[in-house]
Amino acid sequence: MASGDPDAGLDVLDAPRERDEGAAALHHRGVAGVEEEPEAVGEDALRPERLLELAAGGLDVRPPRRARPHGRPVRGRRVVRPAGRSAHAHILPRVPTVGGGARALRVRSAVGVQVLFVLFGLVIAAFFPFFAPYLRSRGLRPEEIGGVLSVMAAARILANPVWGHLADTTLGRRSALRVGTALAAAFALLLFAVPDGLVPVATAAALLAGVGGALGPNIDAIALAHLGEERMERYGFIRAWESLSYAVATLALGVVLDRVGVRWMLPAYAAGSLLVLAWSGALDRDPPARAERHGRLGAVGRVLRGSPRYRAFLAASLLLWTGFAAAWNFIALRIEDRGGGLATIGVGIALGGAVEVPVMLASSRLAARLGLRAVYLAGAAVYALGFLVWGLLSDPLLLSLSAALEGMGFGLLFTSGVAIVGKLVRPTLHATGLSLLGTVGFGIAQILGSLLGGFVYGRLGSAPVYAVASGLAWMAAAVAWFALDAPALRRPEPVRLPLAPEAAPPHGSEAG
Repeated sequence: MASGDPDAGLDVLDAPRERDEGAAALHHRGVAGVEEEPEAVGEDALRPERLLELAAGGLDVRPPRRARPHGRPVRGRRVVRPAGRSAHAHILPRVPTVGGGARALRVRSAVGVQVLFVLFGLVIAAFFPFFAPYLRSRGLRPEEIGGVLSVMAAARILANPVWGHLADTTLGRRSALRVGTALAAAFALLLFAVPDGLVPVATAAALLAGVGGALGPNIDAIALAHLGEERMERYGFIRAWESLSYAVATLALGVVLDRVGVRWMLPAYAAGSLLVLAWSGALDRDPPARAERHGRLGAVGRVLRGSPRYRAFLAASLLLWTGFAAAWNFIALRIEDRGGGLATIGVGIALGGAVEVPVMLASSRLAARLGLRAVYLAGAAVYALGFLVWGLLSDPLLLSLSAALEGMGFGLLFTSGVAIVGKLVRPTLHATGLSLLGTVGFGIAQILGSLLGGFVYGRLGSAPVYAVASGLAWMAAAVAWFALDAPALRRPEPVRLPLAPEAAPPHGSEAG
């Protein structure tokens, strides 16, 4: 549960009665959210001249619609509420209009979340597959590329926990996402404009990486809140939309960038970020639980103290994603060294993204049958075998096509990993838990893996890099075997727990 109060569960049982008793009072709130005096809706307030005065002030004095089950207005009275504001408008996604007001989009919550993942797939496709070739185009050597990637990872380590804390305690996940996407677009254009050289490129890249913690973790936290505790294993069905758009966009961008130059990946990334910013306005606000106190280190400390298994899972993630960083960050350079071009790179990475789609769809069913622990271990094993294959192949096309193994492993690992965090961390701290997972997997592990991969690649060649990466993946599987040995993660069927109020879908619709 989200509260340490032993009587917290009683509040859920009393909620319907309290809503019935307080429904009329809630309807009397004015435009600014200030509760009106009861006399404002008495007999004097219903005189014709008084109604005209209220209407001139911008208030809607029409009789309310038929009462809903969760709130019954006082019979025989008129409800005063802001003009144009439905009593149930909070369940509808809203987007800004040109005039500065807002209108409700009548779309299901599932559609809003799925479109958000589709757009974020475009953002990822415009960056990660082509970033190492981009750095090479700026005149950086493999060792310097590894250094830039490590600086970016250090920025994530510093910024990700801050973004998670702000999202869970201050801003809310949607607001944190909107701030992050705006900054991401600005810093991407800054990186595009800076002059060549290690220092300016690394500085701008670090700024860009520092805002990344406001994007992916908050999008995932929004999805988990949308699903709720009982349907958390269905995260793969939502995440598959991002993989589909990622695959299509990577293939298209590979062809385009091969003609216009890899440097144009950054304007494409900025455009995708602005699309996410625009669509996020269609999601309802999710204000954080401000009354909750988290002690030292805020929400970060609360998450780390709350679950020993979560800490052990972070250790397994550190090993796994260190190996991944050493292998993945240099696969594009290995393909280029074997004679492949950006189009070849794009084909293989698009294939990997395409493979992710059915794997992520299947991962939800596998989790229901085998448990989240088995799905995660299977993904780690696929990564370990895939890294070995990358080290053994020399043909650029075969190397590119072997990225399908990465898509298979990622589809199993990412969907199960997000759901595992959802099981191990309280719902009100999901953004922080996912941000810490990103800090370890794409921050600390990126530093270690990038430095390791860059050093070994520059000194010994590419084959030893992939042998070491495979060994790290096997070690991660061994740690995860023990860390995830819990009934909620081993059990084939989804755990049916009562939904806490904080875990209810914030967008007012059933999950897709």
